[in-house]
Amino acid sequence: MSAIIRYILRELGVTFLVGFIALTSLLLIIGLVRTAVKEHIPLVYVGQLVPFVFAEMSYISLPVTLLLAVTIFFSRMSGNNEVIALKALGIPPRAFLIPVFVIAICFSIIGVGINELAITWGRAGFNYVIYRGAEDILIEQLKQKHQFETPNKQITIFVKGVDDNRRLIEPRIMLKKESATIEAETAQISIDFSKDTLTVTLNNIRATGEGIVFIANGIREHSIPLAEIVPSAERGGPSSLGLARIDEERKETVEQIEQQRRIIAARRTFAASMGSVDDWTTPQIEEAKAEILRLQKYYRKLSVEPPRRWANGFCCFFFVWLGAPLAIWMKKSDFFSSFFACFVPILLLFYPLLMLGLSQAKSGVLPPMCVWTANVGIGLIGLWFLRQIHRY
Repeated sequence: MSAIIRYILRELGVTFLVGFIALTSLLLIIGLVRTAVKEHIPLVYVGQLVPFVFAEMSYISLPVTLLLAVTIFFSRMSGNNEVIALKALGIPPRAFLIPVFVIAICFSIIGVGINELAITWGRAGFNYVIYRGAEDILIEQLKQKHQFETPNKQITIFVKGVDDNRRLIEPRIMLKKESATIEAETAQISIDFSKDTLTVTLNNIRATGEGIVFIANGIREHSIPLAEIVPSAERGGPSSLGLARIDEERKETVEQIEQQRRIIAARRTFAASMGSVDDWTTPQIEEAKAEILRLQKYYRKLSVEPPRRWANGFCCFFFVWLGAPLAIWMKKSDFFSSFFACFVPILLLFYPLLMLGLSQAKSGVLPPMCVWTANVGIGLIGLWFLRQIHRY
């Protein structure tokens, strides 16, 4: 029996390794090309993104590669009547499937760890590289097009040209939000990594806006958040926080909600003491109520995030739980048929249930643990196939 298990794990390991390298490399290339085209990043920075993008793409390719590996091996094993031969020797399918399921559980835990690494280390490194290239991105566009507009269209920069010292000639900055325009003789661009801002140092400016004209000789500075230059580098919200940070964020959110409630209670107590019942609905109280609703929504998202990550990680196990018995049950050496037979319920059942559970949990209709609904659905289907291969 130990020889059979070693044989199965060795064959699965080779298939998984080859598939994982191939699929992850493909996703890595697609991710790098998409980022380079979207952000106009110089090639020197694209190469530096490889380890950070690889961490995120490997998390995506892990469950698919596991499903592919088990369907390839068990389809061939079943198609060659090796399963029947083992049954004839008195070895039931569970005897050689249990070690595979244990390995799948290990890979599921690894998947959760890879996801955590991709969020905490990978995205931080991605942001750092993109921010370092922000100056080159901006300068390159100003050289070629003589203008640059932020993706949110709030800031537009026009220049007459860019000299060899990367100095902007006769820049004009239009600020849509402030309804203002800033003109200067020359300007220099620099990045402040500590503040995540791009600073434009202007020389001899003339600012106009809403009927006001401001003229100043000498040096003036204007800062632009780097997230407005390269928005893909900024991924806010609970999905960008590590698991340890999520716990801290939940505690801080609860404290902020209590603070807003104390503000409402204090204002209403003051209004009641003064006999001003109409002041129970002041703008300040309404703002506090709106802030409580926003914080409660944010708290629900924080609460959903940990079970969602564990559920996503353990889809590795449930994919194997479904793929292995289904491939044996089909008794076809053509692994494409088995793979797509597994992938169809995953597409039609797993992902819709995952999206439904996630949206319902975030809205507060269902508890956060309902994000496991998709895994449970796949698990029930896999359980039916397990019973079939043991019965017949």
